[in-house]
Amino acid sequence: MADNTFDEIYAKHFLYVRGFLLRLCKGNEHTADDLTQEAFFQAYISIHRFEGNCRVETWLCSIAQNVFYSFLRNEKKQKHVEEMQQRSGDTVYAVQEEQYLEHDAAVAMKRLPQQTAKVLSCRLFHDMPYAEISGLLGISESSAKVIFHRGRIKLMEILKKEYGYEA
Repeated sequence: MADNTFDEIYAKHFLYVRGFLLRLCKGNEHTADDLTQEAFFQAYISIHRFEGNCRVETWLCSIAQNVFYSFLRNEKKQKHVEEMQQRSGDTVYAVQEEQYLEHDAAVAMKRLPQQTAKVLSCRLFHDMPYAEISGLLGISESSAKVIFHRGRIKLMEILKKEYGYEA
C-alpha cells in the first residue's frame, strides 16, 4: 500500500480512533493522543497484513485496543517498580539477603542426615506443622520437634562456619 493511501486512511479515521481511545482512557486526552499515534504507527508497519476482511475502522480499533492493553500492562509494571523504589533500600536488600540465605541453607542442608534435612525443609521452606511432618516421614510429632531443633542448631553452625552468617 502506498504511503499516500495510508495518509488518506490516517486523515479519514484519525478522529474515530482517537475517540475510541479517549473512551478507553476515560477522557485522558494526553494519553489518548499518545496511544492514537502509537496505534497508527502500528497500523502503518503492519498494513501489509490487512486483508480487507473487515472495515478499516474495525482493524484500526483492534490495533488501538491492543495498544491500550499494552499501555495498561506497562503502567502496572511501572507502578510496581515505583512502589519497590519507594520502599527503603534496606527492604529490597533484606529481600535479596533472604533469598541468598534460603539458597545457602538449602545447599548446607545437603550436608546433614537425610531425615534431618527433610524435617528442616518441611518446616523452614514449606512452613509445615510438626503433626504434618510426622505423618509425612512416619515419625512421632515429638521426634519431628527434636530433629528440627537439633538440625536447626547444626544448620546454623554450618551457615556460620561456611558462609559467615550470624545466628
